[in-house]
Amino acid sequence: MKKILIALAAATVLTGCQTSGDMYRSDVYMQNQVNQAQQVQTVEIIAIQPARVAVNNSSDRDVSQLVGTALGGILGAVIGNQVDHHHSAGTTVGALAGAALGAGASSMVSPETSLVDGVQLTFKLNGRIFNSAQVGQVCEFKYGPAIMISTGPTSTRIQPNNPYGCPK
Repeated sequence: MKKILIALAAATVLTGCQTSGDMYRSDVYMQNQVNQAQQVQTVEIIAIQPARVAVNNSSDRDVSQLVGTALGGILGAVIGNQVDHHHSAGTTVGALAGAALGAGASSMVSPETSLVDGVQLTFKLNGRIFNSAQVGQVCEFKYGPAIMISTGPTSTRIQPNNPYGCPK
């Protein structure tokens, strides 16, 4: 029974995975963006506010469901075997029921979106004022000049401009 409780605790921990949102930070580059020229402009940050950013968690949710299904099936088979030592039907039914419960529980634990820390930057560019929300922390930015990378007509990636960053 002790092994069953340990397996159940491990399943709960593994199925609760959520994305950190780090891949959406302005200073993270995808493979196809490395060694590529991107237009850069200097902007003047005039306001910095905390924000929350909803990031897609579907890939982590899918992994959680697979892990929950597998662990639930294994746990169900162990319980089914303990209940009905003489027939494989107990093991099979236990595995199927455990897999279904594991998949269902993991989908409830892992939401489709996660809220991560973000920053809302208001900046001046060519005499006009704009706003950009991105994943990051307020302490990574300071008022004044910053580099903005444009990867598209409306895309902004304002790079952290506080060289001392956040306290560790």
